[in-house]
Amino acid sequence: MSKNENYLVIDIGNTRIKITVFSNDKIVFSRLGKSFLVRELRGIAENFPFTNIIYSSVRTKEPGFLGHLIRNYSVLSFDKDVALPIKNMYETPATLGMDRLAAAVGAYNKFPGENILVIDMGTCIKYDFLNAKGEFMGGNIAPGLEMRLESMHAMTSALPRVKAKFNADLIGKTTSEAMQNGAVWGIKLEIEQFIKTLTAKVGQLRVILSGGDSKYFGEILESRIFVHPELVSFGLYNTLKYNILKSGN
Repeated sequence: MSKNENYLVIDIGNTRIKITVFSNDKIVFSRLGKSFLVRELRGIAENFPFTNIIYSSVRTKEPGFLGHLIRNYSVLSFDKDVALPIKNMYETPATLGMDRLAAAVGAYNKFPGENILVIDMGTCIKYDFLNAKGEFMGGNIAPGLEMRLESMHAMTSALPRVKAKFNADLIGKTTSEAMQNGAVWGIKLEIEQFIKTLTAKVGQLRVILSGGDSKYFGEILESRIFVHPELVSFGLYNTLKYNILKSGN
């Protein structure tokens, strides 16, 4: 790998597409949107020339767009067959969300040789454990913040749809506060207890928060944590680097 070369990460989620350019292990460009066109790709290539791309998508791959990438660049697909710098011990790898695996790769690169708990604060909250030997052991999935607030409203006849808010008092004095506390304090206590229980089981543990709500909860959690919202992008980039070095290019 050339020291000053640029590398493009394309991460296509269910509703958003994240484009990130890395150079010298740092993000030099990032864009998040609902769509991404070939002409936009060309514009990025003019400002940040690149030849290597890693492509991850939870959708059915768009043949036209992917075909353009393959014809013009060196493309690595982040799928179940990609070579990883960690060992996947998940018993049903075909059902494992690739974002969980990418986050684990990013965590391993950041803190090699440590037990790591990655907590991805997105639509769902994903708790994933990576041991000190670099083995992805699996984890748990729970409803995220907005999902909890929305389900209380949608699945009852009288409860309102409230906005997320951290109230210093654990006891809600109104229905809105009670719902906010049930969601926000519920997640806070859930995370803190999960960390405490897992630490008792495996020993010293590095905890990383990632995802859209990571900064929000990073400010109210009492446990010692490392907040890294870009962990999935770094994991994809680290996988691309690993495969380039592995091929000897």
